[in-house]
Amino acid sequence: MSDLLIYDVGGCEGCPLSILRVLPQLEERVHVSSKALGNLSLSRDYDYAVITGSACINEERVTSIIRRIREKAKVLIAYGSCASVGGITLFCRGGQRPRPEHRTFLPISSVVEVDYAIPGCPPNPTLLVNLLDSLEGEGGSRSKYFLSLFSRVAKEKKLSGFDLMDEIVLSGLCIGCGACVLSCPAHALHMVEGKPDLMPEKCIRCGTCCVRCPRFTQLLLRRPALSRGVV
Repeated sequence: MSDLLIYDVGGCEGCPLSILRVLPQLEERVHVSSKALGNLSLSRDYDYAVITGSACINEERVTSIIRRIREKAKVLIAYGSCASVGGITLFCRGGQRPRPEHRTFLPISSVVEVDYAIPGCPPNPTLLVNLLDSLEGEGGSRSKYFLSLFSRVAKEKKLSGFDLMDEIVLSGLCIGCGACVLSCPAHALHMVEGKPDLMPEKCIRCGTCCVRCPRFTQLLLRRPALSRGVV
């Protein structure tokens, strides 16, 4: 049985709590090590590691732990918007108690190479189960899609409703399915004349709408080819 490490580098604890919802399913597939289970260890190797929370690059302890986990894990997964694309922590400006020096928060991929990233605030935890099934070769026909999509998200430094509007809606690619509106945890999107419209003051830059949009996911998967000039 493969070994899985779950580690939180700080945040609202929404993502660690969401993972607890599928802990029984995870333990059927892999041996889980985490603080919640009381068996956390950073001194051994793992097949998979899941990191939640964003990286405060003003705190050397956090960045060193992230680098150590990367060294110990064959596959590193960023779980949640803060870990994947920065999320709401990108708005942080520091100057607040108890740690006023904490000013800059970035996705995990700004510190180390991330293999797969699952955005969401928090994500549906079954996505983590599905990704692990795919990595273990048990995901069936969905495996290629999950592996391709979440590996592409790991290369993105930001995803938000602003990107959805710029790249899909305003460019005329939107099909008006409403998946983005239904998925937004902050209710920052609403339908206007059959197309989504963004309320900027509500967007928390979680990227959920982007990975739920069928057009945006197609765009993400085709970006490497488009960057090479291959259509």
